[in-house]
Parts: sequence; structure tokens; C-alpha cells
Amino acid sequence: MRLGLMAYVIWLGVISCGGSPATPARPAITTPCSVMRVGKVEVTGAPKPQVAALAVLEGTIDDRARTDRIVAVATERLRALGYARAAIAVTRTPGCFTDLAVAVALGPKFKIATIDFATADQFPTRDRLAVIEDALGTVNTVGGIYVEYRLARALTRLQERYRDAGWLDAKIAPPIARYGDASIAITIPITPGPRFKISAVRARGAGAKVRAAVLDEIRIEPGSWYDGLAIRNGIERARRKLDRRVELRTIVSHDAIELELETDP
Repeated sequence: MRLGLMAYVIWLGVISCGGSPATPARPAITTPCSVMRVGKVEVTGAPKPQVAALAVLEGTIDDRARTDRIVAVATERLRALGYARAAIAVTRTPGCFTDLAVAVALGPKFKIATIDFATADQFPTRDRLAVIEDALGTVNTVGGIYVEYRLARALTRLQERYRDAGWLDAKIAPPIARYGDASIAITIPITPGPRFKISAVRARGAGAKVRAAVLDEIRIEPGSWYDGLAIRNGIERARRKLDRRVELRTIVSHDAIELELETDP
């Protein structure tokens, strides 16, 4: 009787009340489906390492704004590699998760053939090229890669160099890039304006000996071209040597500049 009861209990564990086998237990789902999370990221048009920041989005929350920022950074990186017309498009496909299709259009790889400055001023061409050259001579130089935003940043520095060299009204327009099959010719328009000379240098506010020492450290003679860097360096030398406050005042008229150096009595 006891054995019959045990067999009956076992039989109940195998057969449901309706007479069919019981449904086997399934393991719990550790990562449930969610369209809010990125599933697969498929990259076409370029190797995945070239857009690595997008490839690692798999499994993360699908944040569109973040993805757009990553796309912008990845696009700039491709352009910095010489693909000046690179573009990236991302398409979302919702399912269990949201899959991303990343379509990369590299376009041709360009190198700079020529860099010309459209100006007739006497600023040394070698110095101009040195200011705009970037990344250890691989970016924005002849034979290198053209990166537009880096060149724009460098031209701001070049404009300041012009003004330091006496072209106080110098203006540098955005560069003009002409694309060939795999090369770029760049023209940089510069409107220098007049170049200013120093008409007078005066020291004020202290005894004759101190004033003479200040002028000796400035080392700027009337009739010479305005040199902002040399003037700043001279003022720093005078401050250190005399341990005094030395301030500069400039008076600009026509194409000449007067320098007044005010020193503590």
C-alpha cells in the first residue's frame, strides 16, 4: 500500500491535472528585452576600429544626444586622418533591443598640394607656414592632411603675430580649399593694412637713472618697426631688474606709434 501511494505521488509530479506533461522550468532571463538599450552595432563602409567609440555602444542605454556627439567626434577623427569629406549616418532598428546601423562614407583621402597666402606684405612666408603647421608636421602642411578647424585656430594665432609685427589692422579671412582627385590647394587671403613704426619711446614717473635703465631694457629705437613681443619682453626684463612697476601706454596716429613707459617714482 505504501509503495502504491509513492508511485501515485510521483505520477502526479509528472502528469498535470489535465493529463499532459508538466512544463519544464526555464532559467530566469538576466537581461530582459528593452528598446531603451542598444543591441548590436553594425558598421559598414569602414573598419570598426576607425569608429571605435560607436562600436562600444553595444549594451548601453540608447541616448540619442550622446550618440550624436560621438558621431561628431568620430567624423572629425576621420577627417583628421585625411578623409576630408567623411560622413557618418546612424539608423535605429527597434526589436528586442535597438540595433544601430552605422554607415560610414569615407570618401577619398586627401593631401595638401599647395598652401598660398594671398597678400603682398613682407611677413616671412616660412614663419607663416610654421604658425599654421600642426601635429609635428603632419597636419596643415604641404604633403600633410587638411584639418579645417585646426587651421582656423592657427590663423587666429597668425593674425596676432601680424599685429605684433606692426600690422595692427591685419585681418585674415577663412581659407579657401580647392579639391582635386586626391589633393587640396589652399589659399589664405590676408589684408595686412599699413605697417606701423615706432615714432618715440619715453619713460616717465621715476628719476633719470631709473628711466634710463627702463629704456635700456626695452631696446626699441624710434624709427624701427613696432614689435609687440620684443616690447613685452623688455618690460618684463625692466620689472625684474628694477623691482618696480612698469606699465606701457601706446599712442597710435596714422602709421606711427608712440610708447610711454610709466614707472613708480
